[in-house]
Amino acid sequence: MFKMRLAYVFPLVVLLLAASPACKRSAVEEPNPFGPASLYLTFDVQASPNVVLTSDIREVVEVRALVKYGGQPAANQLVVFTVLDGPGEFSDYTRRTSALTNQNGYAVVSYLSPLKSEIDFDQTVVFYIHPQTSSPYFTWKTIEIRLLKG
Repeated sequence: MFKMRLAYVFPLVVLLLAASPACKRSAVEEPNPFGPASLYLTFDVQASPNVVLTSDIREVVEVRALVKYGGQPAANQLVVFTVLDGPGEFSDYTRRTSALTNQNGYAVVSYLSPLKSEIDFDQTVVFYIHPQTSSPYFTWKTIEIRLLKG
């Protein structure tokens, strides 16, 4: 009879021991308010204007990137701009260029739109922009400019 009771008590004790760590768990942990380390470097891109009516002269579009480290503007940060898809080129007549950020964290380049005789229909130009960092985290953004045939 003692062996029979031991057969019932032993699994019950094992079950209680297995369930005891679950009782010590806390609620869901709050995330760090500053975000993960990979978000320490942030940047935003914009183009002005982002819609261009092509004509007999090349229209100039200002493409800018704002780079921040920990919420503060990052000065002297190299940013690479690439025309990924579509016609046109930068003011140095290349499809890839770079610029350093100023003291306010802005890197600015000028894009030259094609002439209206160089395109047959409305098109979209896609830019690929990324800052050069020594961090193992790679961050990039794309931006589009719409070209309307004039």
